[in-house]
Amino acid sequence: MKRSDLSTVAVVSSHGVMHTYLVVMPALMPLMAGELGGLALLAYIASLANALYGWGSFPVGFLADITSKKKLIMLSMVVCGISSIIVGFSGNIWLTGAGMILLGIGASLYHPPGYAHMSLLSVEMRGRYMGIQGLGGDMGMAIAYITSAALGLSIGWRYTFALWGLVGILMAVINHFLVDEVPIEPEDRSRPRGGYIATIKKMFTTDQRTNLILVLLVVMLSGGLWTGVSQWILTYINQTKGVSLIIAGGLSTIQYTVGAFAQIVGGELSDKIGRKSILMVGFAAFAVSLVAMVMAPGDILVLLVLVAAMGFTFYVTQAPITALLADITPKNTVGVTYGINFTVKYGIGAVLPFAAAWLASNYGLDYVFYFFAALSAAALLIILPVKERARKKK
Repeated sequence: MKRSDLSTVAVVSSHGVMHTYLVVMPALMPLMAGELGGLALLAYIASLANALYGWGSFPVGFLADITSKKKLIMLSMVVCGISSIIVGFSGNIWLTGAGMILLGIGASLYHPPGYAHMSLLSVEMRGRYMGIQGLGGDMGMAIAYITSAALGLSIGWRYTFALWGLVGILMAVINHFLVDEVPIEPEDRSRPRGGYIATIKKMFTTDQRTNLILVLLVVMLSGGLWTGVSQWILTYINQTKGVSLIIAGGLSTIQYTVGAFAQIVGGELSDKIGRKSILMVGFAAFAVSLVAMVMAPGDILVLLVLVAAMGFTFYVTQAPITALLADITPKNTVGVTYGINFTVKYGIGAVLPFAAAWLASNYGLDYVFYFFAALSAAALLIILPVKERARKKK
């Protein structure tokens, strides 16, 4: 394998490791609830961690354009690893909460440099590289769900968090030896960059302003959907459908395994037929699959089909939307672009799962999934007016 390929694999693998930390707590919530104050409290803590994960991406986006992307990715792995160990050895809900907050901050260090790195590898195959990047994240979640549920039942949730912490630290060491910086073309590097406000103003005063605003609105809803469904799917299958925890973890894993390959499909198709078509079909089908999940019986085979459908229909939209953002913004602000993207997606978008937690407490888990279906339908309506820019090939 070429050195450049090893570097790409390391960046993508780091994406997977980072995403494991975002689903370890949801996977273990049924085990943690009795000791730490109930599902609702844990859901609020997870939502707060996700909010910090999103909002932290904003300043990191600027750093990704002016400093080493490799070092930021390594730092993310170290902070996430240490945070997970803190949660594992926490003695009370306050220290658990502090560890999760630090974990959210550590996770925020990855996305801007990681996605900027991948988007700069190719213009004509940008959708493909976004799909590969998404594949890494989804495979991380898939592995984390099933292994965390299994480990939690066998060795306890605390040791499970500690083990995942060691994985993050090991990944940082691997990155040190394998990841290479992506060279920036001289004309892109030499273009003047202003401060925070000047750069953002420039992004929103181009001929793509309307498209950018609409796409960021869809990104916000997509973030709420990703965070919310990831947070509740295992608990919903376990408690509402009456499926055992280990099988619920396996079903959740299938959702993300299918989703991982949907990222590749979405990226490849978006390079060939355009980003918008994939987004429209994906969000429409995801809304239908969420409603079907509520109406379905607790039959394992039915749930298997539905979680696979949910995984495919949602994740087929992710590579096209991240590629679309890069299509409509300048190369020399790609870090800022993805910083804003993930701030909107997991910062503002993280407010939506708070609403889901309130619905779960007051009306039950079925209404949580009806709420997510409505968000997906809204994303479909918002994407309709978006006009794609013709992509230049080198």
